[in-house]
Amino acid sequence: MNMRSLYKMVLSAIFLIPLLPLNLYSQQPTAKTFFDIGVENASNAEYSEAIDAFKHAIKLKPDYAEAHFNLGHSYYSLHRYNEALDSYKNAVNFKPKFEEALISLGVVSSMLGKQMEAVNAVESAVKINPQNAESQYTLGNLYSELGRYQEAVEAYKQAVIINPKFAEAHYHLGIAYIKSGKAMLPYAKKELEALKELNKDLAAELDGLIKSVK
Repeated sequence: MNMRSLYKMVLSAIFLIPLLPLNLYSQQPTAKTFFDIGVENASNAEYSEAIDAFKHAIKLKPDYAEAHFNLGHSYYSLHRYNEALDSYKNAVNFKPKFEEALISLGVVSSMLGKQMEAVNAVESAVKINPQNAESQYTLGNLYSELGRYQEAVEAYKQAVIINPKFAEAHYHLGIAYIKSGKAMLPYAKKELEALKELNKDLAAELDGLIKSVK
């Protein structure tokens, strides 16, 4: 599972609320009114309209962390990654323990080549919820990209402890063991054995990598 795949998983967790048209509300629209309209627009892939709605919500309630977060999703869907990054930062600034926003911030930071910012964001998410296997896996990927293989091993190990059937985590844990040196090959082979029961294609790839070291 790569960063983009993980991000799609994060996006899919949003709950979409059916709404009435704005002109049917009898009272003055609130920040929540515009937020709900933005969510509905996003659910219909009307991302430009969603952006306008979330901006209206933020204008009425500048510290509306969830509106900043969803604004980031809409920017991301339009491939406006720098604006998405800023929106996620705002969400975290207003709500420092916003786990989903921290993960999204880490993913987009990594995509934009801001690796240390990505690591810091995902490390914060892991501290908030150490039992999130996806967060541990993402942190392992970020450590691996920086060549910090020992730390990657620890993150991947946590991911497979939380979710023993997490095939991609077993696979990348095996790779991290390989890159840590020949002395770690026996551990990589243990991950290979676990992977054979979970994903034969990934098992074959890991087997090839192990054999190439000999």
